[in-house]
Amino acid sequence: MSRRVELVFILFLCSGFGGLIYESVWTHYLKLFLGHSAYAQTLVLVVFIGGLALGAWICARLAHRIANPLRWYAAVELLVGLVALAFHPIFIAATDWGYASLLPAACEPSQPFCAAQWALSALLLLPQSILIGATFPLVSSAVLRLDPSMPGHHIALLYFLNSLGAVFGVLASIFLLIPAFGLQGTLMFAGAANIALAVAAFLLARLTPPALDVAPMEAGPQGADEQAARLLPLLLATAFLTGLSSFIYEIVWIRMLSLVLGASTHSFELMLASFILGLALGGLWVRRRVDTVTDPVRFLGLVQIVMGVAAAITLPVYNISFDLMAWLLSAVARNNSGFVLFNLASTAIALLVMLPATFCAGMTLPLITYRLLRSRSGERALGLVYSVNTVGAIVGVVLAVHVLMAWLGMRGALLVGAAIDVALGVVLILARRSRGARPQGAFWAIPTGILALCVVGFAFDIDVRRSSSGVFRTGAARIAPGSEVIYHRDGKTATVDVLDDGQVRAIRTNGKTDAAITMGEGREPTGDQLTMLLLSLLPLAHNPGATNAAIIGFGSGMSTEVMLGSPNLKRVDSIEIEPMMVEGARLFRPVVQKAFDDPRSHIVIDDAKSYFARGRNRYDIIVSEPSNPWVSGVSSLFTEQFYRRLADSLKDGGVLSQWLHTYEMDSGALASILAAVAKTFPEFVVYSSIDSDIILIARKGGPVGPLDGKVLDWPALRPTLERLRLRDADLLRRRGLGTSHSLTALYKSLGMRANSDYFPIVDQRTSKTRFTQERTSEMAELQASVVPMLEMLDGSFSPSGHAIDSRPWALADRAAADAWGMHELIVRGTAPAGAPPGVDSREHAARLIAIWAASCNAAIPFNRLVPSLVTTAQVVNPHLAREAAAEVWTRIRAAPCASRLTPFERAVLDLFAAVAHRDAAQMVALGAAVLDSTAGSRSVLTEYAFISTVTGLLCQGRHTEANGVLERGTRDWLIPGSRATELRYLHSLANDPGGARHSRGPACTAPRV
Repeated sequence: MSRRVELVFILFLCSGFGGLIYESVWTHYLKLFLGHSAYAQTLVLVVFIGGLALGAWICARLAHRIANPLRWYAAVELLVGLVALAFHPIFIAATDWGYASLLPAACEPSQPFCAAQWALSALLLLPQSILIGATFPLVSSAVLRLDPSMPGHHIALLYFLNSLGAVFGVLASIFLLIPAFGLQGTLMFAGAANIALAVAAFLLARLTPPALDVAPMEAGPQGADEQAARLLPLLLATAFLTGLSSFIYEIVWIRMLSLVLGASTHSFELMLASFILGLALGGLWVRRRVDTVTDPVRFLGLVQIVMGVAAAITLPVYNISFDLMAWLLSAVARNNSGFVLFNLASTAIALLVMLPATFCAGMTLPLITYRLLRSRSGERALGLVYSVNTVGAIVGVVLAVHVLMAWLGMRGALLVGAAIDVALGVVLILARRSRGARPQGAFWAIPTGILALCVVGFAFDIDVRRSSSGVFRTGAARIAPGSEVIYHRDGKTATVDVLDDGQVRAIRTNGKTDAAITMGEGREPTGDQLTMLLLSLLPLAHNPGATNAAIIGFGSGMSTEVMLGSPNLKRVDSIEIEPMMVEGARLFRPVVQKAFDDPRSHIVIDDAKSYFARGRNRYDIIVSEPSNPWVSGVSSLFTEQFYRRLADSLKDGGVLSQWLHTYEMDSGALASILAAVAKTFPEFVVYSSIDSDIILIARKGGPVGPLDGKVLDWPALRPTLERLRLRDADLLRRRGLGTSHSLTALYKSLGMRANSDYFPIVDQRTSKTRFTQERTSEMAELQASVVPMLEMLDGSFSPSGHAIDSRPWALADRAAADAWGMHELIVRGTAPAGAPPGVDSREHAARLIAIWAASCNAAIPFNRLVPSLVTTAQVVNPHLAREAAAEVWTRIRAAPCASRLTPFERAVLDLFAAVAHRDAAQMVALGAAVLDSTAGSRSVLTEYAFISTVTGLLCQGRHTEANGVLERGTRDWLIPGSRATELRYLHSLANDPGGARHSRGPACTAPRV
């Protein structure tokens, strides 16, 4: 092999690397415009693969006219690189025009298919896809003209190198390039690489190679003319059908393995890399054998039978993969190093399922191309086989997504693909009998293959108790013994299951629970029920006169059910991407009966991005409760572009309600989402639901405004509110976690840019945080602050002025119950009704204070009492309203013992009372006095005085002084390692005086004690 040929091979390895980067990034762009529905996914694949086929077919037609294919290849690489450099601004301009003019004029909002939208998408992707499709035939022709001695070896090696480059391209794009540079930066990188390849190819193409001269293969002694005439259609049909079956496998395997590995973008790319790696290894193995095979057609028939049987055998292997994943999660640490091992092991599991069949698939095209190259077809076979194979892939994608998965499910679709391959192998082997040969070994492969396929098809099924387990999150390979799968369907975009354990019914997509509801009366409701209630109740409370609403994500249907409880709403549109989700949700009736039966309820099957892009409706309320952001495609519903699109679909003064979670999420990802929201909705309020769920409320065109508690009196909502014990508007008001002003300042220190369609920060980060099980806790820690920071500096939190009988859903509920318990013990000397038995540190502190106040017991000196007083202040002051908290300190300061206190001891009590009254001036004066009297010491008292002083200074707008106290406090008064979030919050507000002044709550105007 000449040095020149070796260099061409290296070039094509790099070309494969760039080609899959383009496929990944271009398809990501196109899905931003089309959405992530099954229709969009199909179009992206059809256009991209169709472009490859068209490019290869054009090369096949022009093969005899191309004198120097390497020079043409260089020109194609140059064009690909230039298109890549210009693609981003072209895409932005084209889609902006599409959103503004084309879609509103040409698309029906109620129809998921829009021909104009698809046509524009195809035009954006097709030219460069055609160019990439021309690269393989051109490079193959160049290599074979330079060295025709081993045509089969060279063809197989080219397939291998291109596929191997593609594997590296997939992994590099998802793990390195997109996280570092975003989509546009990744395209720029790939474009520059293509231009460099073009220059290298031009340098290698200085000399025109001779015409291709490959010796024809003997057709055989009998029926040579007849066989030669049949060879081309037979092998082209094989290329078409093997492309069809291979893409059925790819679609089905990715869907199957998403239930094992998770449906994240990282998992999908690892599955794709595994699939391509199998093709590459098959090409590598066959490269040294293809030139020596005496009958490539018969050998190809054997390969097809083995491939079909191997594909069918993935069914029992797939069931085992759940146990492997469960073992993996029990053995690997949930940290960054463990994430690397998890991805490597996930790739190994994917290879275990895919490799045997894809290894065979990797041999098919080299064999077909080699045999046709040594026939009458000659050089044009290089492009013809590639183009026909990709057309088959297109048909396979459409057939798998829109027909087989819907009619037969994953198992049925897989077996159809296997049957096609086995049948194809039978035809190829029997076709060789026309020349009178007796291929004994190959003939016995026919009944063996058919029998094996039948045995696997009848003996093995997908175990739904495994596939619905969500093993990638739960670590359990099967659902619990007491649970039953009462609904299971493989939809176009996801596998949907409904599980029931006798009490709780849960709906799952791809193994991940999206909603859980307690069925039947008298049972404890789930936290999901509260979240789904609040997602609709909070926007109604902020916009009670709303007449229409849209809800993104149907789930169980409960959010739609609650929304329909408004007497003012005339229409509720629920947008759900997966039809099987809606069918599964019917099993939650009668809890969600109105969602299906109320004439105001309209369920729309569509991708949310596409729906709002095409829609002409404007809404008073939009509720966004999609799946978790780590699920592939879902993070695009948390981008600045999508929030801008939602704002266009809101009426002036309309309210957005956005579900978010704090589990499987780090602070950086959450900060990125909040920054994305703030680009369009600069003023918002965040509420807590349960400890792991939060709800963001924003209003188009202005501040969110007050919460109207009268919605709790609407008759249609009363049964649900009673069941969840949510009868008092104060329960809603005390769930405030922060406003946009303070939270933006808090998270600004992380330096995160806004989550964007073109820089998908959340998609990249949450794939890892799902595995590491990170949890962002800053908001909850602020709500649990030892002083009423949120109430005084932000105005978002409003503690109750009276005890409320409620379920302890979240920290705010538990903290309020603890605070009222201490209030009752100190003020009245009794524990509140329903208080849990036992003595914890809070109850012990309250009882000790009550004893001291009542008896002036000399055995309880003040210095022994201080920790209990601090505990009381930490619990009572931030979680009771001003008057109720002040009662506690009035009782303590009025005790006979209080008259005997030293000035310092009296100042301590007065400080706690000042915080209870939200008296900023006194908090500063008394806090400073306490700190000056305790110089050089660090204790819970100095910590409390320090935080109180800074809060009071910020409340008064004295930011320079606050910064000075903060600088000294971390050195002198704060216990090392404690109060990190509160300290960061105070620092952020001290250094953002405009935002802090704007967001100061009404409590800062409290009168002095």
